[in-house]
Formats: sequence, C-alpha cells, structure tokens
Amino acid sequence: VTPGSTCAIFGLGGVGLSAVMGCKASGASRIIVIDINSEKFTKAKALGATDCLNPKDLDKPIQEVIVEMTNGGVDFAFECVGGAKIMREALDSVTVGWGVCTIIGVNIGDNGLNVSAVELLMG
Repeated sequence: VTPGSTCAIFGLGGVGLSAVMGCKASGASRIIVIDINSEKFTKAKALGATDCLNPKDLDKPIQEVIVEMTNGGVDFAFECVGGAKIMREALDSVTVGWGVCTIIGVNIGDNGLNVSAVELLMG
C-alpha cells in the first residue's frame, strides 16, 4: 500500500481489522471495508476505515459498487474471509492493469477460484 492509494478490505475479523490498520499506517487515502455484519463498522472506522459497505444492504454486486465509487476500482484489495465468491469480488474490485488483490482468507473444502491467464496478467 502506498501513500494516497485506495484500498478495499473484505471481512472485518481480526485479520481484516489488522489490514485496516496497515492501510492507515501506509497512508492510504481511502479505506473501504466490506462485511455482512454492520456492527463491526464502528471498530473499523476507529482504526481508519473511511467507507463501510454491507453487501446485504446493496441492490447490486459489491464489486460493481466499489468500481463505481472509486471511478474504476481500488489500488489494493485484501480478501480476509475465504471462499471463492468473496475472492472473486475482491479481484473484480481492483483497477484493471495495476490493481493488486491479496487473498489472505482460506476456506478448507471450498471449490477454489477460477482465474484466467489474462486476469493474472492484467491485475
């Protein structure tokens, strides 16, 4: 994470909240957090989150909302939950061409994430 960058953090457990602190310490200008439990947003904001999104409250996919609110996607996304669906949402929320998505969460027994070669090359 670089100063002035935009970040999205999926999941606000201990790992996700640590990612919020890391993004804040690195000088991110916008830290968007995503969780299905809105009660976690107070702690996330206290640690540096600037925007809080609950996918259950939205009428379109979370990645579309993030791309729209950032005019093209975030610079860095951190997936801190596990599960292919959330991994895909995190990957699709980064800026095409230079965005970086870090998959931290692991769900044993999940079917995994299908990623094309073009997606790997383009961010």
